[in-house]
Amino acid sequence: MPADNISSRRELVINAGRIASALSLTTLLTPTAAFAAVDVSPLTTPPGDWDLSWVTTLATATDRAVFDWPSLGDPADPQVVYFAERYLNNCQAAYAPGKYDARAVLNIRTQAIAAALTDATWERFALGKEYNVKDPATQKEAVRNPFWHRAPDPAPGIVLPALPDLLSRGAIILVCDFALGHLSERLAKKTNREAAQVHEELRNGFVPGAFAVPSGIFGLAKAQNAGCAYVRM
Repeated sequence: MPADNISSRRELVINAGRIASALSLTTLLTPTAAFAAVDVSPLTTPPGDWDLSWVTTLATATDRAVFDWPSLGDPADPQVVYFAERYLNNCQAAYAPGKYDARAVLNIRTQAIAAALTDATWERFALGKEYNVKDPATQKEAVRNPFWHRAPDPAPGIVLPALPDLLSRGAIILVCDFALGHLSERLAKKTNREAAQVHEELRNGFVPGAFAVPSGIFGLAKAQNAGCAYVRM
């Protein structure tokens, strides 16, 4: 093949690669994503003060899975809670008693963080109204955390799980502090308070077994680094 043809083909491949790379970046990094990627908002917790003891708990497990929970969803059909329970049930069926230690991690982030807050916090900040969530038991605006309470059975013989069911089986809850900060700002504006004070109240309003993490992305990655299989919902 003539040298000029080889050179032309090489340039064609190089240029095509550049175009593909540009298109990939344009597709994956939208303006919103790009802004989020370079966010440098200060963390409310000083470096090194995050409680990562949950990682040690995972180290002794024979089976581990992290369930990503970015959207609150319908408490009358708690998908993430349901599938996490199914995973634990499957482990129970697969192994002899005492021969395994299965752990489910719920990575609660973005629009789902209210699921990790207590009944008192839901009532104090009117989170049912904030997220437009109805309590399945009353069919009215939720004044308590509906994921903490068992929803009515959808059909005879079907019992839906609630968060305490998972926690009683060793589940771990991770809460995105970045999203919690955004919620704090919204609630602070509505109540004419300082966002930092509201943020602290929300931090103190976690359900038992919940740990704050710098972000949901950090929690997801850390859980996978600790050996958890990633279950995307």
